[in-house]
Amino acid sequence: MTRLTVTSNENETIAAGEQLAQEISKIKTDRSIIIFLEGELGAGKTTFTKGILKGFNYKELVKSPTYNIVEIYETDKYRVFHFDLYRISEPIELEEIGIEEYLKELKSVSIFEWPNNGKGTLPSADFNVQISYNGKDDIRELLIS
Repeated sequence: MTRLTVTSNENETIAAGEQLAQEISKIKTDRSIIIFLEGELGAGKTTFTKGILKGFNYKELVKSPTYNIVEIYETDKYRVFHFDLYRISEPIELEEIGIEEYLKELKSVSIFEWPNNGKGTLPSADFNVQISYNGKDDIRELLIS
């Protein structure tokens, strides 16, 4: 299942994330659901993540995990791990932050920005989201597969 969603503002990008959260909620599994978010700086990866969390009824502030590498959010249904691998240059760095422990967490969702920086260490994604942004207006294309 691959679909293209075009958004023209932040609220629409958040709504697209909410829609993915609804799809995730229908999955019957106890293992961690893996989401890869790909796109240039400023493409809207964290905004899309805000939508996923909103779809899980999370009402607190959602921030970019750039400096912490991971932000953890507790929702009614899932524990959500939001990773930003932008500053990761070697797979050993993921081992050092205990990536395996996060991925073993039952009933969780692990969202990875810049997943290519974890190539070879990360499992396959359940959802791959490619966000394209031209930088001139608020139009974004989200290819979700």
